[in-house]
This record gives sequence, C-alpha cells and structure tokens, in this order.
Amino acid sequence: MSEYTLSLDSPSSNLSTTGGKGHNLAVLSRDGNFPVPPGFVVTVAAYHAFIRESGALLQDINTALSKLRSGDNDTAGANTSSTAQLEEISDTIRAAFRKRSVSKKLRADIANRLSSIFPDKEVYLAVRSSGTCEDMPDASFAGQHDTYLNVNPTVDNVCKHVVDCFSSIFTSRAIAYRERNGLSHVDAGMAVVVQAMVQSHSSGVLFTANPLTGRRNESVLEVVPGLGEALVSGLTEPDRYVVSVSRSNDSIDIKDKRIGAKMKVIRSVEGGGVTEEVSDGPADGEESTTVLTDEEVKDVIKLGEEVVALFEGNPQDIEWARSIEGKTYIVQSRPITTLFPLPNVPAEPLQVFFSFNGIQGIAGGMTPAGQGAIRGILGGLVSWITWGRYGVKGIFLQSVAERLYGNLTNILRNSIGRKFLCKALTAVEPGILAGVNSLLDEPEMEVNSGMSPLLFARLVSLYSVAIPRAIFSFMFPDRARDKLTSRMNKKIARVEREAEGVDSLIDAIDFKKKTFKEFFPSVVPFFIPRMATAMGPLFILTKLASSIPDGKDLVLTITRGLPHNVTTEMDLKLWSVAKAIQADRKSLEHFRTTDADTLADEYLGERLPYPAQDVVRRFMKEYGMRGLCEIDFGKPRWREEPAPLMQTLKSYVDIPEEHAPDKVFAAGEVAAEKAIERLGQELGKPWLVSFLARRTRSMAGIRELPKFTIIRTMGIIREKMIMEGEKLVEGGRIEKPKDVFLLHDDELRALAMGQLMDAKVLISERKAIMDREEERARVPRVIASDGFAYYGGAVAKANVKEGAKVLCGEPVSPGNYEGRIRVVQNPSKTTLNPGEILCCHGTDPSWTPLFLSAGALVMEVGGLMTHGSVVAREYGIPAVVGLEKVTERLTTGQLVRVDGSTGVVEVLEDEAEK
Repeated sequence: MSEYTLSLDSPSSNLSTTGGKGHNLAVLSRDGNFPVPPGFVVTVAAYHAFIRESGALLQDINTALSKLRSGDNDTAGANTSSTAQLEEISDTIRAAFRKRSVSKKLRADIANRLSSIFPDKEVYLAVRSSGTCEDMPDASFAGQHDTYLNVNPTVDNVCKHVVDCFSSIFTSRAIAYRERNGLSHVDAGMAVVVQAMVQSHSSGVLFTANPLTGRRNESVLEVVPGLGEALVSGLTEPDRYVVSVSRSNDSIDIKDKRIGAKMKVIRSVEGGGVTEEVSDGPADGEESTTVLTDEEVKDVIKLGEEVVALFEGNPQDIEWARSIEGKTYIVQSRPITTLFPLPNVPAEPLQVFFSFNGIQGIAGGMTPAGQGAIRGILGGLVSWITWGRYGVKGIFLQSVAERLYGNLTNILRNSIGRKFLCKALTAVEPGILAGVNSLLDEPEMEVNSGMSPLLFARLVSLYSVAIPRAIFSFMFPDRARDKLTSRMNKKIARVEREAEGVDSLIDAIDFKKKTFKEFFPSVVPFFIPRMATAMGPLFILTKLASSIPDGKDLVLTITRGLPHNVTTEMDLKLWSVAKAIQADRKSLEHFRTTDADTLADEYLGERLPYPAQDVVRRFMKEYGMRGLCEIDFGKPRWREEPAPLMQTLKSYVDIPEEHAPDKVFAAGEVAAEKAIERLGQELGKPWLVSFLARRTRSMAGIRELPKFTIIRTMGIIREKMIMEGEKLVEGGRIEKPKDVFLLHDDELRALAMGQLMDAKVLISERKAIMDREEERARVPRVIASDGFAYYGGAVAKANVKEGAKVLCGEPVSPGNYEGRIRVVQNPSKTTLNPGEILCCHGTDPSWTPLFLSAGALVMEVGGLMTHGSVVAREYGIPAVVGLEKVTERLTTGQLVRVDGSTGVVEVLEDEAEK
C-alpha cells in the first residue's frame, strides 16, 4: 500500500500522518485489548496531495480566506467576522473541493483497503474527519469537522465522502477556531478514518473527568438510544450520570442520575444514511426509562478507566457505541483539553489552594524568577510566623499552569485559622471565599485542630510586641507613620550597600535568596500595628454608620484622597511630567503624533525633545523600578521597557483641565472632609467620628508601602541579575541578559558552575510555555488536589437577578456612573480615553495611572481591600469587582451604568446600537 492509506493499527500512525482522531484510535487498536471497529485511515499526505494536484484549489482557498484579513464588512479576522461571513467563506471553499475528485492512485488505494478489510459488502461504514490540530493534548477541534454515518461501502461513495471530510477542514467553526488560536489554515492537514459502522442499540459520550467541576475522580456519562449523532448534535436530552471513581480501591458509585426525555433518536437506514425518529415520550404519569442499567453504566465507566490508563492517566472524552448484540465499542477518544492542570500533590486526602495571581490581579503566568521570588518572600513570612516549622522550602506555594497557588488546607482545618481566613477573604477577594466555601462541606475539610499550646505561645509573643506599637500608633499616628517610612528607606539603603558586594552569579543568587527571605520578618512587626490603627477606626465607623441610610457609602468616602500613599504620589508626579510636556509645544506635538514604542526607543536613546527627556528621566530615577505585573520579579521594569509608561503619558497629555488628576485628588480630599462632618452630625458624635476618621486618613495611605518597598528591593537585585546575564551572553551561554529570569535558582546555580549545558534550549521552551499561558482564557480562583476548579466570581449582594444586560458583583467604591466600556487586557497597548469605564481582569500599581482617566472601574477579581478597589475609592470613581468573565461579557463601546453602592452593572446600549 502507498503512503496515502494506513491500516488503523499501523505503527506509522501519529498526529502528522493520521491526525488526532486517527492516531488515538491507532493507539487503542495497537494495544489489542480495546473494542475498536476495524478500518483504515486516508492519510494527511493524501490530503496535501489532493490540494497540490487539484488545479487552482489552493488559490481558491487563499482567495476566500483573504476576506478574513481584508477588512471586508468592517471585519478583521474571525474574532470580529460575522457568522454569516464565515459561513460564506466556508461554503466557497467547500464548493471548490466538491468540484474535484480524488486521484486514481488514492482511489485504487481506497478500493484495495475496502476489499481486504470489508469483504462483506453488507458492512456499512462510518467516515470521520481527523485533523492534525484536533484531539491533541493542548488543543481540541471537537465538533469542528464532519462525520458521515452508515455510508454505503462502494468505492465511489467512499471517495466522495473522503473529499467531503477533506473539505471540512474549512467549516466555519474550524476557520474561526484556528483564527482564535493563531493556527495556520494552509499548514493544517486532514486525514480520514474509515471504519465499520456500529449499528447501535445505544451510544454516548463518556468524560473520564468531570468537565464542569474539573474533578478527576468523577466521570460524566451521557447516553441516548440509537446513534450518538443525536447527542453530539444536541438534538435530544440524554440520560446523564455523574459517577464517583475511587482509583485507590477500584470502587465505582453513581452519585447522580438524571433521566432524559430522549424524544429524538437517530438510526441507520437500510441502504445507507440515517433517519431521525421522534418519540411520543412516556405516557402521562409514567417516567422515562433509562437506556442502560446501572451495571451497564459501571461497565462503560470501567472501560473508560482502562482507556485513561493506556493514555498515561490523561482524562479522555470518549465516544462509544453499544451494538444490538450488547458489545460496547470505542469509536473515538480524545484528551479533555479544557481541564485546568493539577497541583503537584496527591489527589487524596483533599487539599485546597487559592490563586495568588488572582489576589495580585495578574491574569497571565509568572516567570520562574517571579515564582521563586514570591516563594522566598512569603516563605520567609510563614517561617517567621510559625517559628520555622513551615515555609522554609516554600512548598506551600504550588506552580500550576505557571501561576502560584497557596495551600490553605491546614488553615481551613484549624478552627481559628478558618475563622480568620474567611474574615480576611471577605475584604481581600470574595471570589476566592466563594470557592473556598463550596469545599468546606467536604469530609476532608472537617476542622481537626484549634488553639494548640504552640499556637497560643506564638500569638502571645506576637501580640506582646504588636499591642504596644498599635497603642503608640493610635495616639501618635503621624510620628508612627514617619518612623515606618524612615525604616523602609533605611532598609532600601542597606540593600543597596549589600548589593555593591555582589560580583558573581552565585553571589547574586545568594544575595537574592537572603534578601527576599528576610523582607517580611523585618517589616510585618512594624507595619501591622500601624495598619491596625487605620483599619480599626474604619471598622468602628462602619459599625456605627450601619444604622443610617447611605452609612457605608459615607464611610468609604472618608477614604477618598488619602494622603501618604506612595502609589498616589507616583501618579501625581507622573501628571507633573505630563504637564511639563503639555507646556512645551514641540514635546506635546511629538507625544501626540508618535507611537509609544517609538517614544520608548527615543527615551532609551536620549532622543526625546527637551524638556520631555529630562522630566521623564527624573521620574524614572524615582519610579523606574515599577512595571506591569511588577510583583513578578522576572517581568521588565519601566526603565528597561518604557513603552507602557509612554502609552500612559500619551493619554495624560490629552486629559482636559477639568479632569486634571491633581484636581481630582483635591476634590477627593474635600469630599472626605464633608463625609466626616456629615457622618458626625448624623450620628450625633462629631468628636468621635473626627477622631477615628483622622486616624484612618493618617495611616491608611501606608497600605502600599510594603509592596512599594518590595518592588524597590526587586529593582536593586534585578539590576545585579541583568549584569550577570550580560556576562553569560558574552560567554555564549544564553542569548539575552534577561533570559536569566526564565531559569530557576537551582538551574542558574548549575549554569554558573558549568553543569547546565542546554540552557538555551531550556529557555526557549520556557518562553513557549509562557506565551501559551498568556493565551489561557480562564484561570480558576480556587483549585483542589482532586482537580476541582472554581472560576466563579463573588456571590452577588444586590437583590437583582443577573442576565444578559445585568451583571452583579461586589460593590467596593460608591457612586453611579454612565459611560462607554473600554476592555483593557494590557495597559501598555491600550489608550483609555477620559471618562471611559475601565474593564479588566485585575490591576496592580502599574495600572494606577489609568484610574486618573477612568470614569468607573469593573474587574473580574478583587475585594474591598485589593489594589484597584482602594485606588478607585481614593480617586472617587465607582467600582464593582468580582464579576465573573466580565472582560468577555462586556465589550468595548457598550454604554453601561456602574453602581458602586449596590454592585450592579447594567448594559444600557450595545456598541452595535450606537
């Protein structure tokens, strides 16, 4: 036989020769222990030969696809192309395929395979597409390509269906999928699986992991009578089973059974083809019967477990068919690609993890250097709190999909820890709290400890230091704040002195490790008592204000225009830079007419017009260590890659006078004073309210100080690491100095000692992983060791029903605002026009300049005390957070009303209605 066909169990089968479906069936067939209907595969080579040998077919394809990129009908790619246009492109290409026939060589190969494998002419066939991009471990084209059932086995008929399968690589769904995922249309290939048709008594789909919850110890089985096409096409309601599978003791238990109506059934027709039958359903008063018995259900589950074992434990989406004789066949198996990866811990007993990235407002992955830095910083904190019992190795933080997840299990199983954690998450990230709450009833999450002697002793030691400092801070807030600021500055000066002694990569690694580990133990004992001075009075005011209308809003207004906030001070200094540019006509015109990347190159080359170059340079000297996703030690800073800052400045120079940030901030201060006065009057306790509010306003601004100090520390160490990276580049060990941030400390140490020889290959692989993770659409707030993943947002407090036009989340900054939405995924690539509503996944301090242009804020993650919420209150813009998938549910240009007091976001007008 030629390269154009292969037997189904051929050892030559792989993704590039037989496509995803064909290869997976080949793996099952070669094993010999799985019931796979016999057949053969028309290879990818046959498809490409068909394209080459079919005249101008490739030209026809490219001409049709050019409409995706030409801007026809105001579109540019499948993300904006209408369904009708995609259908038109697909129809054009598929019609071009149907005008061609397979070559004589391929026809002869197909004829030989049919006669040798199916000598019985009464056997009908299933002809299925098998794309090279489908059914892969990290991508699935499930439902994108065509399948033909009960095909008459004549050579001409099979050849016709092979061409139809070839053309289904260009269904509208497949075109859109490739466009969204950045896959080539022309390089993609298509194989075709030709198998004996199973004349099914029943069929279905088995997910060997629960696709809704992510749990790997649950299987979901859907069953219909007749052929499975009724199920996969969504024509009928199947019987649905959720089955618990314990791999430790091989037990299988049906947890949930829902009997579907199964009103429509698809069956084979004598002579070829299929027909749809409509059932009258059960008689009045009777229930629909199940297609399978419970024992038959368990048999299918067992078969699925065997398939998973063959595919090395990877969860599978299996299509199966049960013949009239009662034999179950596997007709397709593909990996479930939508599951979030598992943490690197045993599945049992259950362990629960929260998203550190979610709290920090980081949607993408973190670099290896960033992960290591956070492990060191938080590990030092945990080790200090627990007297060295935990946190030394940082294993309480798991890297999952290049994101950090913290283990909450021990805290949740302690009565005191659970109470404290749930209280803290209410303010920090209610979405995480909702995910944690959904797991608290699990048997493994029962409280098993409380106040131990060791915990009591540690709390006494902490409080004995914290209480006197808190009293001093409460009595003398300004002095206490100034002392903390001075301590942070001295700490930075000490780090700078120690950095001068670093002159090798090993030195830099050791210096980084030591500095990060020591950070929190030297900061927390001084910061927490002072922060308590801010939050304690605010809590008391909130309690007092709960008895009056709008009391909560008044208390939150007290936190507007907070002084002594390093991030706010940075924003106002950046505004001063913008004003200096505005005052110089040449600089202003240059910023208005030049893109951010060019401005960045000019700044680095000291070619910006005067005074722009000078004022930006002075700003960078003080704040150049900041950057997008700055808590990730491995991400570039403004002074290295200033394009994000230039993008912000381009927006700032066009801010009208009435929206000037200094005026907005001053107005916030005035609003806060009025709120203090009004609250005091309404409560009848003006002296008490003023006393408490003054403490909050004097101290709450230091909230950002520890993180700012961490970022300054990172900036010092980062410079040393880049210097060592330059030495490695000179030695030919790595390609770029910043590649050092794509290696873990042990790898860097091995590289320094000449023991890591393939660093360039490893770095290239890491870059590919990071790029892939940047494209991950959804990231769970909470995960568990059994695969459970919680993607939802905060539990809405507003007594309003959600819908297509109404979203409900957590209100964190009071007020109402109507304006146009601007969805921002990356602030370095988007200009926020004054008055637009900032819609994003989350924010960190590098996003703060955008707040000065924003009319309101809506975010997927966050809580009352997270960065975006605090800054929104300071600037007096309404904000709602904890809105699940908000960057997908809202689109740029929509007219929206944001109610920061109730948490309701209402769509008033879609972009298309403008």
